[in-house]
Amino acid sequence: YYTDHYPTYQELLPYDKHVASKAHTVKIERNNGRQRHWLGRFRRRSIMVTKSLKMLEYTMALFARYRINGSIDELI
Repeated sequence: YYTDHYPTYQELLPYDKHVASKAHTVKIERNNGRQRHWLGRFRRRSIMVTKSLKMLEYTMALFARYRINGSIDELI
């Protein structure tokens, strides 16, 4: 597990599997950044809010299909 240097993580996670570093989380952070960029409802400074769990699931499925596993050009 890669985490911050908070003491709580050291108490909860096994010592041999815990690394207090963000050096190996580049791919995860890049994907999170893409989600925030491409999906307006995940932006913090937006008034777009998903109230339906079903719509959230559909949106994430479309994002995964066309942005991560395929090409956004297929959607157009």
